[in-house]
Amino acid sequence: MRYPLRTGMTLSVILLLFLAFNLVWAVKLPDLRQDFSQQKTNTLSPEVVHLLTTLESPLDFYYFNSSLPAQKSSILKHYAKRVEEKLRAFEHAANGRINLHIIDPAPFSEDAYKAGLYGLRDQPGFFGLIGTREGQAAQRIQSFDPENEPLLEYEISHLITQLQHPEPAVIGLLSGLPAEAPIEPLVLELHRHFDLLELEPTADHVPSRIKTLMLINPRELPEKTLYAVDQFVLNGGKLLMFIDPLGKGDSKATASATRLDGLLAGWGVSMPSNKVLVDRTYAPSEHQPATFTLPRQAMNTHDVSTWKLDTVTVSNSGALFSLDKSRATFTPLLRSSRQSLLLDSGAVDSAFPTRGERHVIAARLEGPAYSAFADGFGGQPSGLQKATQIHVVVVADTDMLSEPPSGSAQNANKLFVVNALDNLAAPQALANIRPRAVAGHSLNLLEKRREAAERAYQDQAADLEQRLAQTEKEWQRLNPEGTTLGTEAVDTNTQLQALNKERLRLPMELHALKNVLYAPVQRLERNIQLLVIVPLPALLGLIAWGLFQWRRRRCPVPPSAFY
Repeated sequence: MRYPLRTGMTLSVILLLFLAFNLVWAVKLPDLRQDFSQQKTNTLSPEVVHLLTTLESPLDFYYFNSSLPAQKSSILKHYAKRVEEKLRAFEHAANGRINLHIIDPAPFSEDAYKAGLYGLRDQPGFFGLIGTREGQAAQRIQSFDPENEPLLEYEISHLITQLQHPEPAVIGLLSGLPAEAPIEPLVLELHRHFDLLELEPTADHVPSRIKTLMLINPRELPEKTLYAVDQFVLNGGKLLMFIDPLGKGDSKATASATRLDGLLAGWGVSMPSNKVLVDRTYAPSEHQPATFTLPRQAMNTHDVSTWKLDTVTVSNSGALFSLDKSRATFTPLLRSSRQSLLLDSGAVDSAFPTRGERHVIAARLEGPAYSAFADGFGGQPSGLQKATQIHVVVVADTDMLSEPPSGSAQNANKLFVVNALDNLAAPQALANIRPRAVAGHSLNLLEKRREAAERAYQDQAADLEQRLAQTEKEWQRLNPEGTTLGTEAVDTNTQLQALNKERLRLPMELHALKNVLYAPVQRLERNIQLLVIVPLPALLGLIAWGLFQWRRRRCPVPPSAFY
């Protein structure tokens, strides 16, 4: 009888001591944190911490996260928790300059009304952030997206920067396109976001108040203007450049094209002229192989230029190549599929490749660079000859700036341009913040196996897919759809039967080929899942068994207990 009583009293004393410690002493302990993640993703980057030290006045954050919607997926729920932890880290690092308010708005409540009033998206449920600063307009993140998790720190830091510096950035626009080029919708959009200054095509210098320049079709600009661009970049100016791979071919354009090639070579990149990219995978049809829409997987999702983008449409684009001797960092932003080829402009209409390789359509260049005008220009002494760090984004296309038939495609292309300019024109404290690798993503080995399986499938399936497309085309020709009244006679001639067998056999072969090539990847995935799932329960079971054995030896049951 004494043994259970003594045990109960001991547990009661331990419980009282635990409660007393938490109520009295735990709040006085220092806030110690340790990040054990491999990429330190649970700790704010030094660049973010530096940004927070520059805060001039207090900010209020209102984080809206609805917990009621049943349709909210588990992925969104887990990501919402990570966003909350990241916001708390911002609040902690800001040393009182950020006041975080966590709000779970109930349906039809005042909080829900406030979230809707500030433009947060209620689908499914509110999941966004409102930032306010006294005397300034509020800023918002309409909705957090798990796909943008590598950019989460940048996204929150961008909101902070907008609150601290609400004035629009000054952007210069220098265009070599003809006056009738349909880029007016894009120019109007740029005026909405920036303080846009349009320069003359014959400008011989870039005004000092312009720190970021957008350059379109430099092949048609005079050499003196290209010299001004060269000096602007080497002097620390940031550049977004769109190049048309197709030139006019007259002597003036040839001289400018030669200078442009030298300009690109000084930055560590090359772009073949009069070569157009065709893409079988992303083109809408074989009649328009040079006009295609790049999906999300064709973008660098860890770069700010593709922030909140799902598609980008290009037409008659070229390709960019990094020079072997370049010391600058060449980061691809937009890339074609593996079924793409770079062809002479005259051979585009008849080409629809079944094989090829990925080509870079847009890239970011950062690092050392050299001038293309070693001897100066126009009899003037040579200017800057090199720079230790340039910031340039090059896009091998100009048609993407024009108004396409699809309005949604135009909006996506506008967003790409605005994203790139906004990032280039950002204050240095914000521009220094880079995307963070996300813990929990697939292992590198698994990603490499998937890519290898995809390449093998595309190479081996290309012939089968081409035969299937030809079979479907022939089937449609011999069995066209028409308007019928009531019942319809069935044509069962021998040729149609043979085509129908091919239509059934070829998809089965493609499916079997995919199963064979992806089987090793699926086995590896299952093994990784077993390694992750099985050891933890087994370890807990062993610990429980060990504790049971230890307790049994420490407190053996007396013989009298059995009587």
